[in-house]
Amino acid sequence: MRVIAFVFMTLLTSGCASMFDGMSLAAQAKFQQVLANTFAQKLKSGIDLVVDQLAAKGGFLDDRLVRVLLPPPLGLVIDVARDLNDKPEAALLEIMINRAAENAIPVAGPILKDIVANMEPGTLQKLLHSPRSAATELLVAEGAGLVQSAMLPVVRQSLEADGAIKLYEDLLSEEEKSIVSAEADGDVDAGVPAESVSPDRLAQYVVEQAAGTLFKKVAAKERLIRDSLDSVIAASAY
Repeated sequence: MRVIAFVFMTLLTSGCASMFDGMSLAAQAKFQQVLANTFAQKLKSGIDLVVDQLAAKGGFLDDRLVRVLLPPPLGLVIDVARDLNDKPEAALLEIMINRAAENAIPVAGPILKDIVANMEPGTLQKLLHSPRSAATELLVAEGAGLVQSAMLPVVRQSLEADGAIKLYEDLLSEEEKSIVSAEADGDVDAGVPAESVSPDRLAQYVVEQAAGTLFKKVAAKERLIRDSLDSVIAASAY
């Protein structure tokens, strides 16, 4: 009888241990799922905050870190020297292209949030334990093209309505003439840079610059979100 009782207690103990282990694993899995869902919600909220900041009046123009500068070759001649006071037309153009970026950036929000909303649970959990800008990198891979395609017609319409494209064309022509004149006088040996942005690509240039800024800011927001979640994970370990 003692042997039978010992065997019974052994089986009962091991069964309880397995049950508790199973409960522990289930709790861990649930915790990871909650964290992943929280990460997704915070990321969507972060996207909203970034878009709202950039879409506000002066969101691009008033922030030197994100301002869309005049494209080359004008950017090389004017923006580097910050000589806009001597070129009021160039200053006006810079205002126009940044306003166009501010007008267009709101279309990016729904696109990026939709990508996050449609991520598989496994993908979210994997991102949760990936490098600190992994989610933004995924958004870039899946959404950069969509964002730029959505922004382009808005930017182009804004630039055309303000006369920015015609103004840019005039400034570009003026700069080309000054270069030719300087070369003829033997003062400089320069031409229009090969990477110069033509008037018909001005809208695309603005879109690329604005979208690049958007993703940089989303990446910064992602790092802050991860910092807050790291503190939650650390607290749960005690």
